[in-house]
Amino acid sequence: MKKKYTAIIRKSKIEYVAICLELNLSARGETLAEVEKNLRTAIELYHEDIKEHPETVVSPISSEELIEFLQDTEPEWYKEQKKGLILRPFEVHEVPSYA
Repeated sequence: MKKKYTAIIRKSKIEYVAICLELNLSARGETLAEVEKNLRTAIELYHEDIKEHPETVVSPISSEELIEFLQDTEPEWYKEQKKGLILRPFEVHEVPSYA
């Protein structure tokens, strides 16, 4: 059985950006299909590299890096803060898992 990985995909101003939370990998693409394909490829290449270099330390994305990713890909509607609100919504349509 293959391990499943969780990805978050966000649309920046010019492209889609995806991150794999468990492996701290990222990929970009002009469409959702392209970014998904690129992330799958990045995961496969990462596994090949780990086989060649077993001393590689696999670590998930840190909370600081995740926050930076979310801020860098923040949609325009999200940037407008409402008065009196401390928390802002995080729009999630689907969080895919990749095998």
